[in-house]
Amino acid sequence: MNVTIARQPIFTTKQKIMGYELLYRKDLNALNAELFDDVSATAQVISGSLLEIGMENMVGENYAFINFPRAYLMNPSGVPLDKEKVVIEVLENAGFDALLLASLRKWVKAGYKLALDDFVYEPKLLPFIDLATYIKLDLQSLGRDGFMEQMEALKGFNVKIVAEKIENWEEFNFCEVLGVDYYQGYFFERPEVISKKAAKVNSMTLLQLMAELLKADNLNIDELESIVSRDIGLVHKLLKFLNSPISGLSANVDSVRLAIVLVGVDQLKALTNLLLMSELVGDRHVLLESILLRAKHAELLSLKLGHDHNEKYFLAGMLSMMDSCVGISLPEVLQQLPLPKEFTNAIVERNGSIGNVLDIVEQFNKGHKIINTVPVEDLKSSYVEALQWVDNFLSGI
Repeated sequence: MNVTIARQPIFTTKQKIMGYELLYRKDLNALNAELFDDVSATAQVISGSLLEIGMENMVGENYAFINFPRAYLMNPSGVPLDKEKVVIEVLENAGFDALLLASLRKWVKAGYKLALDDFVYEPKLLPFIDLATYIKLDLQSLGRDGFMEQMEALKGFNVKIVAEKIENWEEFNFCEVLGVDYYQGYFFERPEVISKKAAKVNSMTLLQLMAELLKADNLNIDELESIVSRDIGLVHKLLKFLNSPISGLSANVDSVRLAIVLVGVDQLKALTNLLLMSELVGDRHVLLESILLRAKHAELLSLKLGHDHNEKYFLAGMLSMMDSCVGISLPEVLQQLPLPKEFTNAIVERNGSIGNVLDIVEQFNKGHKIINTVPVEDLKSSYVEALQWVDNFLSGI
């Protein structure tokens, strides 16, 4: 597996590099982004820069400008980033409303710099301009007259102007005369594609790790260590993160347990979110919703039925769909995991209370008639609660 990222420099008027815009690429041969999912594309740019290639190798001492879709902008604590190094680009389709404004204020308060990308001035955007450090104007889409109008409208604001898509000397000279601060475009340099072999992380491991991390009141460090240790790719990324400047740590790590303790629960959750969004894209993102819905519904229904150890029902619900996730039969999937035999049998053969709950949840989800003594109201209410939980969970990653 390779991770591939393009970078395009942003220059000063003296043609010195001040930063790079980091761009998603599917592979080395891709000429443009070919976006399938903007959330996943951003996740892959961040995880690739942070955990594989290394941010210092991507941008050196310069800034890294990264496009953020609305889903990420709404979650200021959900992405592990170096606030000294990263400039968050707010895309023109981010939906400039009160909710976004409140979230952007949190980013700025946390110490991050914002750039408004492909900007076109409107009076209603004044609060957003006040938060921004950079505003990027696209010369090709605005045209020279439109560009001059934007420069005039933005005069007096404490922002730096980045002229995008500068393609020749005349355009550079035109922008320089108008007092533009920074420049980006093919005239200076086309995006350079950087690729590196990356350690693959098993989607199933990430889902199990997230399930464990969601037990806020009952976290078990032994279980976290057990899950992380199953996947060499995940261990590798964890150690890379600890070794990056963002962690602020210089300790030598000689065990997975110590790595988890040093990273901390919040950062581990953010990293797991990031990797999940990198791995589960397109159809697989829809699959993630189905898996989480079954898992949470099983857990909540077990609670209503008065069963103990409800977290086991969550894990069983999750694992019962792993064959769809990894493309091999369910018994084969479960055989690869260090699970008690009775737990595996409950999932595959639907034995005991766990198997019974899984059966009910699956039949309900398929719209089949439930031949059981479970009250229909309990089934419906736990399903609605599970749906709300999944919506909240996915909006947070």
